Amino acid sequence: MSGVEVSKEPKENQVHVCESCMNTVIQSFNHFQEQIAQLKREKASLQKELEKVREEQKEQKRVMTEEIRALEEKVASLKKESESLKRR
Repeated sequence: MSGVEVSKEPKENQVHVCESCMNTVIQSFNHFQEQIAQLKREKASLQKELEKVREEQKEQKRVMTEEIRALEEKVASLKKESESLKRR
C-alpha cells in the first residue's frame, strides 16, 4: 500500500477516548443544568424578597403621608391660634 499509513493501535482505543470525552461533556452538561436550576431558585427567592421590600416601602410611604398630613393640620391649627391671639 503506497501512501497510506495504517495505524498499529487498535481502533478500540479511539472509541474509549470518544467515550471519555462524551462522559466529560455529559457531566459538564449535568453540572450546568444543576447550576441553572440553582440560579432559577435564587432568582425566584430574590424576586420574592424584592416584592416584600416594595410592599414595605409602599406601607412606609403611606404612613409618612399620613404623618405629614397630620403635621400640616397641626401647623394650620397653630397658625389659626396664633392669628386669633394677635387679634386680641
